[in-house]
Amino acid sequence: AVPFGVLVAIYFAEYARAESRLYRWTRMAVNNLAGVPSIVFGLFGLGFFIQTIGHGIDQILYPGYLVYGQPSVLWAAMTMAVLTLPVVIITVEETLRAVPREYREASLALGATRLQTVFRVILPQAWSGVMTGAILAISRGAGEVAPVLFTGAAYFLPELPTRANEQFMHLGYHIYAMSTQSPDVEATKPILYSTVLVLLVLTFLLNITAILIRNRMRRWATR
Repeated sequence: AVPFGVLVAIYFAEYARAESRLYRWTRMAVNNLAGVPSIVFGLFGLGFFIQTIGHGIDQILYPGYLVYGQPSVLWAAMTMAVLTLPVVIITVEETLRAVPREYREASLALGATRLQTVFRVILPQAWSGVMTGAILAISRGAGEVAPVLFTGAAYFLPELPTRANEQFMHLGYHIYAMSTQSPDVEATKPILYSTVLVLLVLTFLLNITAILIRNRMRRWATR
């Protein structure tokens, strides 16, 4: 989601015209994606990535076998990329717009092209926003259960997945399964609370890391 999100943010901040129909449609799509419930993304991943693309690949490359037409790491990653895309776009766009206009004008006055100005002047100044957007996207995806519930999560696996078409364990789904499907709730409470604590700590650390990177790179850019 990060490379595509950065490109869309560059288009919004540097190239798009407010009266452009493409800009209005793209902006509306990003705003709508940001407000869509996560379970809708899960159903989208199940219907589009798994049922449509995955089964299509199986019919062409593996007739008679179920290889990609099932929940897996690949389809969960694609679904989470769509889910976190608005976070990256909005964060990077705000950072690009915060770069002073004088930087653009000075670069163009020295003979640089518009593209050179974007990638050699503006983007390095906004690199903190790119890193922040990426980490915030990871942080949001870490706590989402509904998308991976439909596209690849499993309650228990004895080994880590080594191929893209295998399922995986997810902390959020593990919490959901233990709290709703355990035959002995009291016995699983210590494990449940421990898993919740681990997820909270990971999310907290990711957000703190995003803030530290943003502040450090801002200080570096102003030197």
